[in-house]
Amino acid sequence: MAYKKLIYEIEYTRAAERFFRAHENVRGQYEDAIRELLTGEHPEKINVKRIKGKRNEYYRIRLGEWRVIYGIINRKIVVITTLLAGSRGDVYKKMDGLR
Repeated sequence: MAYKKLIYEIEYTRAAERFFRAHENVRGQYEDAIRELLTGEHPEKINVKRIKGKRNEYYRIRLGEWRVIYGIINRKIVVITTLLAGSRGDVYKKMDGLR
């Protein structure tokens, strides 16, 4: 099956950028996951779920013990916030502070 080549841009909030500066290997995993979702042959291998409740416009990708929360805006992938999920509940608790 041929896939249409998609144009996308990944933007980072300050909080996400700060996290990724400290965890470059996770940035690489995240960017690879986004690329696979948008242009890959097996996007179903990526562990993505839509956030439930009042934040249902956001998605999360699971990368081992980390979670990356992002939203899609006009063909752009926008990282909203990125947090440690060692205690995965922390990610969702901190989402309450998002606007």
